[in-house]
Amino acid sequence: MTEEIPFFEDQVDKIRPGEPTVERNAVNAVVYDQFTDKILCLKWNKHDWNTFIIGGIEGEEDPIEAAIREIEEETGYKNIEFVQELGKTKAAFYAAHKKVNRIANNTGLLFKLVDSEQNEVSEEELENHSMIWVPRNEVESFINIPPQKHIWKKAMSILDKK
Repeated sequence: MTEEIPFFEDQVDKIRPGEPTVERNAVNAVVYDQFTDKILCLKWNKHDWNTFIIGGIEGEEDPIEAAIREIEEETGYKNIEFVQELGKTKAAFYAAHKKVNRIANNTGLLFKLVDSEQNEVSEEELENHSMIWVPRNEVESFINIPPQKHIWKKAMSILDKK
């Protein structure tokens, strides 16, 4: 039996009639630091977003490859280990930063940090957001994107077993 994919329609950044619509496959990567019991999150500078690592799947990438690339691009962390897929969500919203309506087919993925080795993060990424390690018990209140709250609940069920 196939699990139903939850659909989220953004109530703040609503779809705008007459604007182009772009459908995109994306990843929502939850990175867990087992040594500090914290989750790697992003606080966006130009938007009221507090998120996990997010980004599009490019070309022939699979979601895990895309997530690893996005984690390194956005945070510099390069030694991470894939743990488990957290499920899928679908979201509809107006992406003001791209000036398009967006239908996002998201795959949630859980990773754990192996060590703190990082590459330098580009100026462009640093202008977009700040990296924040959020204590695991505060993530639910930090994240403010509904599809990611859904993914977080699945991540918690896995992390609570460890």
